Amino acid sequence: MKKLNSRFFVLSLAVAFATEAYSQDFCNTATHSGESTVVTSNDINDIGNYSYELWADIGNNSATFYTDGSFSCEFNNVNDYLCREGIRYGMNSGLKYTDLGHLYADFKLTDPKFSSYSNVTYSYIGVYGWSQDPLIEWYIVDNWSPYRPNWIGKSTEGCDDCGLRGSINVDGATYEVYVDKVQRGSIEGDNTPFTQYFSVRKSKRSCGTIDITAHFDGWKSLGLELGNSMYEAKVLGEAGQYPENGNASGTIDFAYAKVYTGEASTALHAPKLKAFNEQNLKIFDMQGQFLGTISTTQSMNLSKAIKNKVHNAGVYMVKQGSSMKSVVIN
Repeated sequence: MKKLNSRFFVLSLAVAFATEAYSQDFCNTATHSGESTVVTSNDINDIGNYSYELWADIGNNSATFYTDGSFSCEFNNVNDYLCREGIRYGMNSGLKYTDLGHLYADFKLTDPKFSSYSNVTYSYIGVYGWSQDPLIEWYIVDNWSPYRPNWIGKSTEGCDDCGLRGSINVDGATYEVYVDKVQRGSIEGDNTPFTQYFSVRKSKRSCGTIDITAHFDGWKSLGLELGNSMYEAKVLGEAGQYPENGNASGTIDFAYAKVYTGEASTALHAPKLKAFNEQNLKIFDMQGQFLGTISTTQSMNLSKAIKNKVHNAGVYMVKQGSSMKSVVIN
């Protein structure tokens, strides 16, 4: 795969940290860009600085994932199909959501009318992920078809904590928050029990910026804690049918999709780091993935400390309090 220019990463980071007014420009102009890979079976892998996954229970399915974070999904004769791209922190990462910085996701849905759908009875468009310890599958749903989800929380009889738990306001909209408890396949194996959290927007949209961390904080305010190890945060297209007849088909195309760590609209003006002899400087890659902490000494400069930590050339972000700096490692 072609190595991406480090100056491109710096520019991408500036875009990711831009104001909401700028972030909405992609709703009118964005198209797929960058290198791509086509996947025709269930797969978890990386492309560029992003992670992707295709999963379906049955059927003839495919997906195209791009280095810019966008992707396109096609499913044929399925019961349940999930297609997603974003950040993967990994199994048992030990990272709480509060360790990740402030997470956002941008998305642009090409066909908000879902004109290609056939025999689809549910579809979730938004952001998706898992946390472990305890195991929780979570959704932020900004669009759907054919019906707005209102059945969540009815999978387990006698679950007093399931169902609608309240509402939160994020990105100028109201989301209803639901909880369910199920036992089925998960990132930890087959037939595992886990909890599901859903934020479902009251009015759907086909493009915009989702403040992921604000949802996590909102869930916490309702007494819903995520697990202590974040596994992933990805833009999601999911579709299927219930009752299951094995014949749901269609396409979901995200002309723009990006999950990133930012500092809202003020990050571009964050003060520069003045001293590098401090302890516990946080290191992130340009996708926003937390790589760990470093400490410099009088005999070790910042670049050397980062290289000793990551062992790879590239562009990295160093954060100390509210200050941050990009560093190129050759």
